[in-house]
Formats: sequence, C-alpha cells, structure tokens
Amino acid sequence: MLILDNVSKTYTNGKGIKNLSIQFQEGEITGILGRNGSGKTTMLKSILDLIQIDNGSILWNEKPVYDQYQDVAFISEEGSFMPNMSAKEYGIFLKDYYIHFDQNKYDELLSKFEISDGGKIKEFSKGQQMKTEIAAGFAMNAKLIVLDEPFNGLDVYAKEDTIKLLIEQLHDDTIILISTHNIEEIETIADRCIVIDGGSLVGDTTMDQLHEEGRDLKDLLDQYRK
Repeated sequence: MLILDNVSKTYTNGKGIKNLSIQFQEGEITGILGRNGSGKTTMLKSILDLIQIDNGSILWNEKPVYDQYQDVAFISEEGSFMPNMSAKEYGIFLKDYYIHFDQNKYDELLSKFEISDGGKIKEFSKGQQMKTEIAAGFAMNAKLIVLDEPFNGLDVYAKEDTIKLLIEQLHDDTIILISTHNIEEIETIADRCIVIDGGSLVGDTTMDQLHEEGRDLKDLLDQYRK
C-alpha cells in the first residue's frame, strides 16, 4: 500500500498541495483529475521524491519510495529520457540501470509504436517522445507505475495501445496512478478516481460507485468547477 499522510508542498507562488492524506491499494488503477495548476503533478513528484515535501510522510509498503526505485516507473510528458541518445541507446542504458528492465519488451513496443532506431530522441516529435517514454516505462516491469499526462501528443491508435498496456500491466501487486485531462480514456480503465483542486483532495470515488449513481467523470468534475 502507498500511503500519503498529511503531505504538503508549497511553492513561492503559493501553489502546491495541502495536507493530502490518501491511500492507494495494489491491484488498482487510480485516475488523478483536476484543472491545470491544481497540484496533480506536484503530488506525483512528491510521491517519487523528485521534489522535497514541506511536511508529512509518504511510504510505500512501510518504506520510502526512493529506497525502492527499481520497482518504480515514471512516464511523463516532460520526458525523463536521455535526449542525446537514440531510442535504441536509451534501452541499453535502462537495461544497465534497472535490473527488471525487459529489453525484448522495450524493442517490441518501439516497433509497435513505429519508433525508429536512428536519430536522437530530442529530434523526435512530441508524440514519438511520449511513445518512447511509454515503451521504456512498461518495459521496467515496475510495481508502482506513475503516469503524468500520458495521452498528450498521441494519436488515437497509440492511445488505444497505451490503454491495453495499462490493463495488461495491472496485477495484484501493482499500483498504477494516472494524472490526465483525458477523462474519456481514464473512464474506460480506472477503478477509482480522485479529484485535486487548489492543492487539496476534494473528491474520491470508485468508478463502480459513480456508475451506480448514474454519473460519469464529467459529472464528478462539474461539481468542482467555479
């Protein structure tokens, strides 16, 4: 279980997250929704220890997440790739760094996404860069998979492929967190959705509960629009 207990992070502009207390269970895909600047990315980066929180604690299976980096994959539109490498070189680098990295799976996904072996990643289109990130992330065989706006820049076929990969990747010992504006895509795969607004947790529901109430994610988000 991944537990955020009273976590806060405030930037100099006053934005960030405030006193977030949330638990994420294995075997679930959780959608993280909210407007731009609501604190979604800050929460994800706090979980991954990419930024230092001001107070609170974040523990995954009772240990800090950074102590378990071999079991973590972060897929972001910002890109964590090595821009001066080719896609092939990037895979070789990851195989040397991550003990669970599956080179064959990575190569298969690159082929599926029609990513060329030649050329530097920084020369790729935004969509090609995102596809490379997705291929790398899913080839890590991680137990905690964090995706920040993974559908941005993808064509409709790549979105469908990514959704299939997410479903295939989910196991009883896996936590998947997805921050996105694409509620149509997330509605088809999420088990649970939370809403962040103004840095605070304002909504938390399972998709089953939402559907039993005769509502969808648009209805959920409409509650918090000002």
